[in-house]
Amino acid sequence: MSRLLGRLLLLASAVLVGALALGPVVLKGRVDAFYGRFISPPAGSLILGTSRAAQGIQPAVLTAQLGQTWAGPLLNYAFTLTHSPYGPAYLRSIQRKLRPDVTNGLFIVAVDPWSLSLAGPEGHFPETNSFIGQLQQVSQKPNLDYLIRYQTKPLYRLLLDYATAAERLHPDGWLEVNIGTDSAQVRARTARKVQDYRRLAATHHLSAGRLAALRQTIRFLRRHGRVYLVRLPMGAPLFQLEQAYQPDFNLLMRETAATLAVPYLDYSTQPYATTDGNHLERAASRAFSQQLAADLQRL
Repeated sequence: MSRLLGRLLLLASAVLVGALALGPVVLKGRVDAFYGRFISPPAGSLILGTSRAAQGIQPAVLTAQLGQTWAGPLLNYAFTLTHSPYGPAYLRSIQRKLRPDVTNGLFIVAVDPWSLSLAGPEGHFPETNSFIGQLQQVSQKPNLDYLIRYQTKPLYRLLLDYATAAERLHPDGWLEVNIGTDSAQVRARTARKVQDYRRLAATHHLSAGRLAALRQTIRFLRRHGRVYLVRLPMGAPLFQLEQAYQPDFNLLMRETAATLAVPYLDYSTQPYATTDGNHLERAASRAFSQQLAADLQRL
């Protein structure tokens, strides 16, 4: 009996120690590259798009340079190509995240051909079955629904990743990625990334449904403030692939912006350093955010 009691006490102690260790990780939102955005308060302004925007646009830089001239907080609510291409699910998540009373928000809507593409028939949007489509509470701390349904790491991995992860999600939603950036590493990653997107180009098409959802998203956001359509910088190999895949993409975006009376800012050919041809390096992300802020000031 005493041996069983000892084991139970040992187990209870282990659970308590684990809970105490994990508590700060969960409460500070450092569970993974997404969770922190779902425990932050409802936003007054948003940065939208896929991982290119998640890593490439820093809310803190925009706020420091522009001042708090719009409704806050400004949150980077961009995820990945898998989770947040433009579609009905992403729009619903945006509507949940934005404070309904906002009238002077700032909204940066990042676009590229992939975020408006689809594999398979129109009307079937795979992200509907992801957390973007399924999570009803997007400003809850702690967000137990996310932790139970979408956080799949073993508990010990949360602690290890918290201490060693190359990715750090900031409270304002910017995803900082700290990986090697010497030229050989970047060339190798870029070659792999281009291969990945060549496979996408072979199986995907520009989607009328996603384009319609983008327009609906812009119309919704215009009721709450100023909207800017933005195409971020990328490496030359990926830009060339995008040109081959959708040569008229910039024309389509200019026409979309003109129809909806919003500016379109195209930085696709500007020479900012990337980690893999697709995502800006940390320093380049800061420099680009400064340029974007300066251009917003002029508009």
